[in-house]
Amino acid sequence: MERASHPADSTDRSNAPAMPEVHSDAYDWQGLANNPGLGKRFKFWLEALWQGIERNWQEDCSDQNARFLWVAVFMGFGAALYYVLPDEPSFWGLLAASLALCGWVYHRAAKGRVVFPLLLVTAIVVGVCAASEHGHFSTSPVLDHSLSSPVVGRLVRVEQRGTAKRPQERWTIAVETIEKLRPERTPKRLLLIRRGGEEQFRVGTRLRMWAHLTPLLQPVYPGSFDYGRYLWSRSIGGQGYLSNSIERLPEKTKSGWQGLVHDVRDSIERTRQAVARYILHRVDGEAGGFAVALAVGKRDFLADNVETSLRRSGLAHILAISGLHMALVAMSVFWGVRGILALLPQLSLHYPIKQWAAGMALFCAAAYLVFSGASVATIRAFCMTAIFLIAILAGRPAVTMHNLGLVMVLLILVQPYGVVEAGMQMSFAATAALIASYDRLTRLRLRKNGALAPSEHGLVFGSALHAGRWIIGIGLTSLIASLAVLPLSVAHFQQMAPFGLVANLLAMPLISLIVMPMGLVAVFMTPFGLQSWPLQLVEWGLDWVISMATMVSQWGDADYLVVKAGGDFLPFALAALAVYTIHRKWLSWLAVVPLTVAAALWWFAPQPDIWIAQTGTRVASRDIEGHWQRTGGRGMTLDYRSVLRADGDARALGVGDSQDREPKENPLLLQTSACDRQACFVTSLNASAAGRSDLSLAIVNKASAFSEECALRDIIVSRLPVPQSCKGPTLVIGADRLSQSGAQFLYLHKQDEQGLLARLAEDYFDIDGSAGDEKISELARNPHWRIEATAALPVGKRPWVTERR
Repeated sequence: MERASHPADSTDRSNAPAMPEVHSDAYDWQGLANNPGLGKRFKFWLEALWQGIERNWQEDCSDQNARFLWVAVFMGFGAALYYVLPDEPSFWGLLAASLALCGWVYHRAAKGRVVFPLLLVTAIVVGVCAASEHGHFSTSPVLDHSLSSPVVGRLVRVEQRGTAKRPQERWTIAVETIEKLRPERTPKRLLLIRRGGEEQFRVGTRLRMWAHLTPLLQPVYPGSFDYGRYLWSRSIGGQGYLSNSIERLPEKTKSGWQGLVHDVRDSIERTRQAVARYILHRVDGEAGGFAVALAVGKRDFLADNVETSLRRSGLAHILAISGLHMALVAMSVFWGVRGILALLPQLSLHYPIKQWAAGMALFCAAAYLVFSGASVATIRAFCMTAIFLIAILAGRPAVTMHNLGLVMVLLILVQPYGVVEAGMQMSFAATAALIASYDRLTRLRLRKNGALAPSEHGLVFGSALHAGRWIIGIGLTSLIASLAVLPLSVAHFQQMAPFGLVANLLAMPLISLIVMPMGLVAVFMTPFGLQSWPLQLVEWGLDWVISMATMVSQWGDADYLVVKAGGDFLPFALAALAVYTIHRKWLSWLAVVPLTVAAALWWFAPQPDIWIAQTGTRVASRDIEGHWQRTGGRGMTLDYRSVLRADGDARALGVGDSQDREPKENPLLLQTSACDRQACFVTSLNASAAGRSDLSLAIVNKASAFSEECALRDIIVSRLPVPQSCKGPTLVIGADRLSQSGAQFLYLHKQDEQGLLARLAEDYFDIDGSAGDEKISELARNPHWRIEATAALPVGKRPWVTERR
């Protein structure tokens, strides 16, 4: 209907002043501000946008339980925050804060007020509190110095290490006493290497042994994997080597639950060892060690070349007993038992055989969890499988993302250290991405076809169609999981598998249809003595998987396998994954924001210019091409290999005739570096952002060399105490600083004129206004360069880090 005209309209139009003529390339901002129609339209658009966000949020909360999932995610971020804090927080203070916040949330919720932002803050504090509780009550004192001493303890685990020519065993010892340590400073467990030795010791045996003990390893560079924290979180407080003096002691009986728990654990470990030996006796060659890894989670017998091929080809996930293995075991038992019971009409028509099959599958899954070593990935997979099977037993539907959130909260409360480790992160990332992606595909198919109707094709064509869909499903699953864990693989391992999709398409049908089902059949056939033929099929399938992994790992250049670690991009990448997996509609597009930030942080991360080893005897600096070149030490050490890998350098893979060979040094650097018994030096250090500098560095190995090197060099590094007379260098890193800070990265920044004047003014005057002549003399040597250092160890006191004595 047209609007009736008003007499005033024509009058207003006729008397209105003429609009000024606006140039075509100008924009009338004043007219835009004075246009009420456009302002209202923009306001209505914002209101509609906000209403759409609220509507999508409410739908995600209703369908996906988004609030609970975000609480689980923030709880994980809180637990991770504990391990990166510069100093140790107070557990009792965190506990009081957690209880107070929980009470506040409950009080506001009871009054019907908005509590979600407060709930996220509470989740972070509870996560930090859970990690602090584990560090306070469930860990171990750590060694702060090396010593050789008799140790009395119980053997709780034996792992095979070394080679056939030089065999080694890695023992985990539950310590009773260490003669040279007070009881309150004695670690609960030790990780000891036993070289050679023909006598075999049984798990659970009480021993007296002579061992050389060392403190836990420290990170080899700032931001690297902290192996010391990894061991400390598992109540291991020291490492070392065993001598040949090992004596059996009488068993010390323990009554009550503690003794029962020890007996059960020892029995489980002995059973795992017996199963491993049995499989190695029945399955020949490299497939035997592979089968042991799949059956009981022991990688001791897995050949190094097989593990390398699996990792480079993108098949390393097969070794981690996780959702794939648990689902194959549980579902094989479920459908097998249900199919057998369905053949008996008397049972299938009158009894709940579906629930019986679910109960049997749950029992077998629990047994697989126990005898496979109960890693974080296995526990996560079992919990999700158990919730699914319990839902069948109770006749309730299973909400998968909700199950994943429940398992995540459970693991954070029980094993909070897992949130900063690659295993738990990759396991949850891959699982969440698969659940979210397949849920989207299912919704899309339902919206397109209306319903998932059964196929009306013939038997042959229908079977081929299902087989094709199954193969496409394997490829799609591999692609989704690979993309989900790619940021984690780059951050933790600095490695990627460009041909992983092809490798999974070739290998996963063998694992799913032959290896795992036949392994399960062998278990049930063992009481009847008929396990040989299914084990032969297992061996055949694993041999083919190894061949395919070897073939795929040889494709392409090694430079594509290693990528640089980049900056602190991982939290933003995980936030992007969380947005994508929790939300289903256009709210999930918000994942682009943190993903873009993560990509920018990774790409534009500043490169360190100098690496200084924790020992103070080795450094690495950039050559003119920007590659690391080592000075000091001999051979390719493990810490230097880790630095190369973090830089995306393919030399870390040891490609060539020998993995331990020293890479060919750059002749441009060899002209400016040299070593003798007294010291090593590097001149004309290169800065990644500013090119060659006139700075120089020296590694002092003998105290007599300090006087000469301190007079010539800008940076002094030494494992020896530095004399006070060494005041000329701009930066001095001696024994005390190495003990407090560990390995370090140095960044060389070229200062402009303004920055130089500011630094001169800052360094010239002391706090009382007096001139600082010594500072000026140090600055005058290289006034145009500023040196920034980052340390591998935290600034404050953390329980897994001790100052070395």
